[in-house]
Amino acid sequence: MSKYFSIDGYFKDDKSEFEGYIIKEYDDAEEDEDRDMQIFYYGLSENEIQHSIATGGNDMLEFVITSYEETELGGTFNRLN
Repeated sequence: MSKYFSIDGYFKDDKSEFEGYIIKEYDDAEEDEDRDMQIFYYGLSENEIQHSIATGGNDMLEFVITSYEETELGGTFNRLN
């Protein structure tokens, strides 16, 4: 069973901040399109998120994670348009 994480951070290119973006631990797609639309990024484990925070975003991601928490999928969400 995949875990979901809510992350806060900013994009590396323009430093624009975001909060509450959902990351799914594994890159298996959701069966329901509405649930799939809630996912900002697939395939980061909790260890990888912690490593990204510890290194200040010195990784291949296009964004820097400043904080996170495990969450459930559903409810309100922020999404890139």
